[in-house]
Amino acid sequence: MGDFVIDPGTAGRISSDEPADSLSSAATNDRTTHFVLMLGVAAAASGAAGLIHAVAVGIHADTPDLSRIFIVLAAAQVGAAALVISHPSRRSALALGSVNVLAVVGWVVTRLVGISFVGGLEVAERPQFADGTAAAFAAVAVIGVLSSLGLRSENSARLPIMIPAMLAAVLAIPAMVSASSHQHSGGDAAAHAHGDEPRAAAAIGSDDHDNHDDADATDAEPAAAVDDHGHADEAGQAASGEHVVHTDEVAAASPTWPRPWDPTAPIDISGVEGVSPDQEARATALIENTLAVLPQFADVTTLGPLGFRSIGDESTGFEHYINTGYINDELFLDPSAPESLVYEVDGDARTLVSAMYIAKQTPIDDPVLVDYGGPLMQWHVHLNLCWGLDDSGVPKVMGVTDDNGGACPPGTINAGGENPMVHVWIAPHECGPFAALEGHGAGQAAADDGARTDQCNHESGDGHGAHDEAQTVPYDPELPIDLGGVPGVTPQQQAYAENLVAATVRDLPQWADLDAVKAAGFKSIGDASTGHEHFIQWDWIDDDIVLDPDYPESLVFEPQPDGTKTLVSAMFMMPSGTPLDDIPDFGGALMQWHVHGDLCFTDQPDAPLVAGLKPVGTDCAPPLVNGTLAPMIHVWIRKHECGPFAALDGIGAGQVPDGEEHLCDTAHGGH
Repeated sequence: MGDFVIDPGTAGRISSDEPADSLSSAATNDRTTHFVLMLGVAAAASGAAGLIHAVAVGIHADTPDLSRIFIVLAAAQVGAAALVISHPSRRSALALGSVNVLAVVGWVVTRLVGISFVGGLEVAERPQFADGTAAAFAAVAVIGVLSSLGLRSENSARLPIMIPAMLAAVLAIPAMVSASSHQHSGGDAAAHAHGDEPRAAAAIGSDDHDNHDDADATDAEPAAAVDDHGHADEAGQAASGEHVVHTDEVAAASPTWPRPWDPTAPIDISGVEGVSPDQEARATALIENTLAVLPQFADVTTLGPLGFRSIGDESTGFEHYINTGYINDELFLDPSAPESLVYEVDGDARTLVSAMYIAKQTPIDDPVLVDYGGPLMQWHVHLNLCWGLDDSGVPKVMGVTDDNGGACPPGTINAGGENPMVHVWIAPHECGPFAALEGHGAGQAAADDGARTDQCNHESGDGHGAHDEAQTVPYDPELPIDLGGVPGVTPQQQAYAENLVAATVRDLPQWADLDAVKAAGFKSIGDASTGHEHFIQWDWIDDDIVLDPDYPESLVFEPQPDGTKTLVSAMFMMPSGTPLDDIPDFGGALMQWHVHGDLCFTDQPDAPLVAGLKPVGTDCAPPLVNGTLAPMIHVWIRKHECGPFAALDGIGAGQVPDGEEHLCDTAHGGH
């Protein structure tokens, strides 16, 4: 080759004494080779991304919008790759690049802010291995296309696809396996576990979560050795760690369930009838894992950026924060991604006490749910909650359904209640680590008789049923009323309380006929779905008669399975606006009055219905109105575990005087 010189007539071009057409041909071949090589890389990467998205279609079948998006995206990425392979040109390159630009942009958006109008993508989700790998392949495809632009293409050139295609396939296989093994929470039974059998909670989750990388599944064989997560071995002993299962000291523990739960003590869920070794091991591992991981969410002020939103139920004493992104993900019973967090409310303070795991769109009797912990764990649903949007557009619980066809108040809807859920407590609870809340918070279980096995077994709870036999007698309306043995109660207060209970037991049954009750002007407030329905005679609240069973301001009926309603209690009320501090000490410490400053009613002067909740001290959102703020107290005409003056549980308990806790008179509880 001769010496190169600068041609003054073509500044910037290199000239040579070789023939010009020889140089042009060599440069063209180089550009064509570069062009087809870059397109080969782009096509291979696009096809790999499409295959990963195709695998993801099946696991998102429970979210139709998202599933359709994956179908279209997989077809577009694989189709564009095929087009480039068969017709390598700038047009086919631009088509492939456009498809993958959309894929990358969509992935970034769903990881940063979510897409509100696409089901399953409403909130931002954390990057995971499968979707991150697909996005990386799409980005490589875009880079390959950009690298090929500006180069001359030859349609007749053969695309060297084999090497990049083989490399892309090898890299895509782990992501495809990850996508296929992470079942969505909806669908068939296998969709609730990561593998062929349900796994212990310490192993459940995703390899995308660092805290689960070293977790091992519980084997189906009960004789498996104990691993680092506390799975039980053949002898029923526990693994090393702070929380252990089955020691010699507790091997003969009482088989009753539920029983009190203390997270600082060794875990004891042994000896429960009907619980298999596998179920006990899984339930134990779930408790241990929740205790270890959940406290990372202890600071309620950090929840907003993580996607958690309060459902506005703080007036019940417990506030739930829900992450809809975690409901829609593929994780199951994973404390690093809990669908809901439960905080105990004390004024402005919030203390994390429990996780509430939710299985999306799953029958409550799904074998994977039922068999996971057996009788130890009882999944429940909330079919009676009504939802609306607050001023910021955030979904909130606004009320409960009425007993007239289960309707919600105007402006609210009944939605999402079919998703089964279960609590795991990291705070002490008298009803065990999987206990349900009381009142509305208990939800509905699948038991045929309507009874729940995870609510309080008061005889084994902290103090419930414990009374000094020498000083107190359990309340029984069929026996002489004896409310003695309570410190600080004067003889006069005891006598007044006993006389009031005796008179109510004697005279209140005159109101047992519901037709007579309605004829006397009592109106239901529509709360039968709670298990207790209140009928109020609104004209009697502000009269001059108090604590008279002939003129009770309210009557409490208990709906029965056959549709009838049984009178169980009077609810006496003081005149509207009476301060709790101004109520005479009729019965002293035996009688605790309460108010309901958290209820909202429909605007019906003659028969208002409870239709929503609000924080105490605030006003109800129109069209709902504030209820009458009148102090009230129950007198039960049947046995009650918290004595004859017991308040209801949950929302029904209302608010008691400042500085007091809700009274449960276990000394006279009628167990």
